[in-house]
Amino acid sequence: MYNARKRQEGGDTAAKYFERTECVAGVQDARFQELMPDIFHWLGITRIDRFASMSDMKYNALSSQGIEIGERLDIPDELIPDDAHVEMEAKKAAGYFTNAEAKDEIELRTIKGRNFVK
Repeated sequence: MYNARKRQEGGDTAAKYFERTECVAGVQDARFQELMPDIFHWLGITRIDRFASMSDMKYNALSSQGIEIGERLDIPDELIPDDAHVEMEAKKAAGYFTNAEAKDEIELRTIKGRNFVK
């Protein structure tokens, strides 16, 4: 998938992140988060005070299964590797949690990964 993103026309951009992922994998995200809360229930966890995940699917799976989420945290920009900004900005625009404002379609086109070198 990463090679396909780098080699597509226009390079790796946040605007085309999910399009390329779906083209290669057949779905935007193949993980099945609905089963994830089972382990929390098994461990007796009913509340997470500080949830350090930006994933809307993880949050929705936990909260829909009755696990209370206190504070949601997003990953600080300085901890996101340069090559991961394409993926993170695409995910924020698609509904991932962030305290910042999500980029619009035009801004997503300007966020690019490293150029592919043959």
